[in-house]
Amino acid sequence: MKLFDPLMRLMVRFRYPVSLPEDIASDLGIPLTNRISFDEILQVLTRPPTPLTKLIRFMPREEAEWHFKTALRKEFFSHNSLFSYYFSEGWVEFLLQYDDHSRLRRVYVRHKSLKRNCEIPISQSTKTL
Repeated sequence: MKLFDPLMRLMVRFRYPVSLPEDIASDLGIPLTNRISFDEILQVLTRPPTPLTKLIRFMPREEAEWHFKTALRKEFFSHNSLFSYYFSEGWVEFLLQYDDHSRLRRVYVRHKSLKRNCEIPISQSTKTL
């Protein structure tokens, strides 16, 4: 199997020339592989099977932003952060909202094919990772 890995990576790059589904998966802690279609990516993001494993409600802003290592664009505002990944079908963006104490409150996914921002459930646990 290891013999075909470079060939598989090359074929994946034809399908996803910039960002990979596994980039999002590693940043958010959700199950995605590079073999799924873009529509399946959006389906998993808008209805994840489980809450995100790397982001926890009320975690400090710095810690939440740290997880988005592979995002191509990173924008920071007073109560929000925006992390963007580029696919042939357009930008997939994650909007993180913080409270007045810079703790994570909500995570939304945005894409031009979605009618509105879709909130992604995050764990309610107060422990940090």
